[in-house]
Amino acid sequence: MNFIGQVSTADPGSGSVRVTFPDRDNMVSAPLLVITPGGWARTNAFPEPGDTVLCAFLDNDRSAGFCLGTYYGSEDAPPGDVHQQGVWFEDGSFVFYDRSTRMLNVKAVGGMKIEGDLTVTGNVTSSGGVL
Repeated sequence: MNFIGQVSTADPGSGSVRVTFPDRDNMVSAPLLVITPGGWARTNAFPEPGDTVLCAFLDNDRSAGFCLGTYYGSEDAPPGDVHQQGVWFEDGSFVFYDRSTRMLNVKAVGGMKIEGDLTVTGNVTSSGGVL
């Protein structure tokens, strides 16, 4: 069975959240493991307390299940547009690729740190500082 609720506590260390279900007399779930994309690249995006999430339970008493994640709705539209895929942060920073312009866009509100060698093939244009 699937239910919608709000994250009450999050424990990224264990990969789990507890979820409150207002339509179930504010029942609070046992820790639910959060489903994440697999493969060679991992993400650390994790639901936070207050986020609305969709949960799937394996039994009727809701003792075993998973948090499937957050979702977009009328009050929370996805950032960017249909041609852009990336990550947008609450401070205004972002990294996204725009398929229509074929450009990778980066904005680092607090600055940027690169560890390791940097190789640039192509022109470097500066609009506000010393290179």
